[in-house]
Amino acid sequence: MVKKKYVCIFPGLLNYHLIKDVGLLPYTMGKFFNYNSNILTYNNDNYSYLDNELNGNDLDLIYLEKKFNTETRDVIYYLLKNSRNIDVLQSFNLHDTLGLFIFFFIYKILNRKGKVYVKLDADDLIISLLVEKKGIYRYMQNFMIKHLIDVMSVESTRSYEKLIESNTIPSDKLIQIPNGISIKSNIEIQEKKNYILNVGHLGSKAKATEILLDAFSKIDNLEDWKLILVGSIDESFNGYIDDYFKINPHLIDKVIFKGYISDRDEIYKYYSESKIFCFPSRSESFGIALIESAYFGNYLLTTDVGGAKDVLDVTNYGEIIKMDDSNYLAGRLQELISNPEKCEKDPYELMAQVNDKFNWAKLCEKIDKRLNP
Repeated sequence: MVKKKYVCIFPGLLNYHLIKDVGLLPYTMGKFFNYNSNILTYNNDNYSYLDNELNGNDLDLIYLEKKFNTETRDVIYYLLKNSRNIDVLQSFNLHDTLGLFIFFFIYKILNRKGKVYVKLDADDLIISLLVEKKGIYRYMQNFMIKHLIDVMSVESTRSYEKLIESNTIPSDKLIQIPNGISIKSNIEIQEKKNYILNVGHLGSKAKATEILLDAFSKIDNLEDWKLILVGSIDESFNGYIDDYFKINPHLIDKVIFKGYISDRDEIYKYYSESKIFCFPSRSESFGIALIESAYFGNYLLTTDVGGAKDVLDVTNYGEIIKMDDSNYLAGRLQELISNPEKCEKDPYELMAQVNDKFNWAKLCEKIDKRLNP
């Protein structure tokens, strides 16, 4: 059977995107369904994950030519030449209303049978912007949804309900598809350690790392617990870290910054060893780290962002914490440290639950069925 051509527009692709939804969604469509999957991008990185983490046979990169001075014009040039040979054109979000309007319009004019799929990748703020958009951009958004886009998906149940109830997107166009996992590691979960884990871009406003650090410093009895932080550190945050250890020198051996880790097995090792995953974020579209930590049997302490409640509904192992409240978070962490039996749920039971709900193959099957009714 001849495979259909699937092209995801993502000109800013970097290597790390390949192990997030940007790469895993088209990769899964190519691996398990009848698609020749591609990401349209500039050549921005070395893309080692393409072979190390993904099977290069199931996902290819198409490099944009830098013929013009703008990304939009380069994508338009590609679509003018290739739209007739693309069966599914995918984009992430609707931020660039004008650019996407042009892309989809050209594609549909040149390929009437082609399908357009948009993954909204939206946090609460982006959902509000979609609902409240005004003027010419509202007109273009409505025109795209009605005439140019065939399938749209949004990550969290809360976002789905808001878009439907506000009549922003009709229910026959929108499906709720959370971010998923595609974990190939053979790591076994041995005895867990007294680790509190956080994974993400440390020090960014969205991740609220300072709230977690402040809370950890307020815990009266840490016993032998440690805070493990994995991820690149925002340059503006280095001064905060220096001051933090000057004020709290007793925590130098308790708060461990591991930096950015490219080896997925090493990250999975920290997930598998930790008992608590703390996620004090201010905004998330869904939160892939939440799913991965739940998969490896972590008790989740998370703010009510993205798909946090969706994950907790599946695992029933964790709780929602107040946003921007380090005193409250310190109290919850102290409670768990003082009552370790609350963090002893069977990790393999959690692994099965999370894999059943958030497996990328199952999620992409829903997308494929909408694209091919």
